[in-house]
Amino acid sequence: MVTTKDRIFFISGSDFTGRQLIAENIKKKILQGSSGALNILNFYPKEINIKDLQEKVLLSSFDKKKILIFKDIYGLPKEIKDFLCNNFDKIISNNYLIFEAETDTLRSKKISADKFFSFILARAACFKAGSSPYKASFDDFKKSVRQANAPQAIYVLDKLFEEKSSDNEKKTLGLQLFGVLVSEVSYLKNDILRRKYLNYLWETDRAIKERGFDPRFAIELFLSRACSAIL
Repeated sequence: MVTTKDRIFFISGSDFTGRQLIAENIKKKILQGSSGALNILNFYPKEINIKDLQEKVLLSSFDKKKILIFKDIYGLPKEIKDFLCNNFDKIISNNYLIFEAETDTLRSKKISADKFFSFILARAACFKAGSSPYKASFDDFKKSVRQANAPQAIYVLDKLFEEKSSDNEKKTLGLQLFGVLVSEVSYLKNDILRRKYLNYLWETDRAIKERGFDPRFAIELFLSRACSAIL
């Protein structure tokens, strides 16, 4: 039996990075429960085409399940909303749906009165960027470092430190994250970059141990410098 909250997800919030990280965690969860490969399709309100959507959504695939990501749910055209509602059961039998909203405007009378939004929100697992449903992980940190995505890496870094209350916990976390960076840099194939980043890490280590820098601040400085090139 298909549970709609395992198939439909709604992510809201003005924090772009937070929304992206929540979406990535949802994709990981879906992938773990899927026996085949996943095909991820993004749809934008100003570019979405009803015929293209019908073809991509209703065509079945025996080897792949699809994740359909609808950006800016509040901007979806009426014909798209009608199509999704009218074909709801068939769509979720072979697809996962992720709806994103840049702002949390559910209290608006216009939004709350919209039958489509009421229909979706009653069936979706809802997440708000930056709120408790998103829990930062070491895997998120590693991935953002490997992608040389400094803003995202720093976002995850801050979230990880926010979860620690005592100075000892923060110190331990700093050492663990420093170890992650050493491991990632050590496997760089480019000798020049590897030596450069190892030197950055040495400076970061000295800043923490000898100059008394806060571990979070020191690691942020490293990320800002190192992520200007691909790790």
